[in-house]
Amino acid sequence: MMEDRLSELRELAKAVERAAEAIAVMRKRAKRHYVKGDVPKRQRPIMRVDVGSVQLEITDKQAAALLVVKGGGGVEILNTVARVTGLNSKLALGLASQLAEMGLVELVAAPQRKILVLTPLGWKVAEAVERELEKKA
Repeated sequence: MMEDRLSELRELAKAVERAAEAIAVMRKRAKRHYVKGDVPKRQRPIMRVDVGSVQLEITDKQAAALLVVKGGGGVEILNTVARVTGLNSKLALGLASQLAEMGLVELVAAPQRKILVLTPLGWKVAEAVERELEKKA
């Protein structure tokens, strides 16, 4: 009976060790797939927006993302932004990070998805982008 218990404990210890190794591998992969908020060279600003004392240069993808979030009432899931802007989820996360660094959105990580929430500055910039696009149309 004691030998059975010892055998179970050894198997449990091996399982815990394998789980710890799997977690370490997943953490390494997650770090490798994180996209910084730098604008890729192929993205050039299409407009300059002045909101109060803040002047921002906005790319076409950033403008589209802001308008999608604004159209969703100021809250939108990252997958919707990715679909509308034509980006994969990794690039959409990079775009969301850019907007967060600019102070235009807050990126909220829920258990199953990531959510973009417009900040007050983000609302103003989204409205300014709409006005600029209407002028160009």
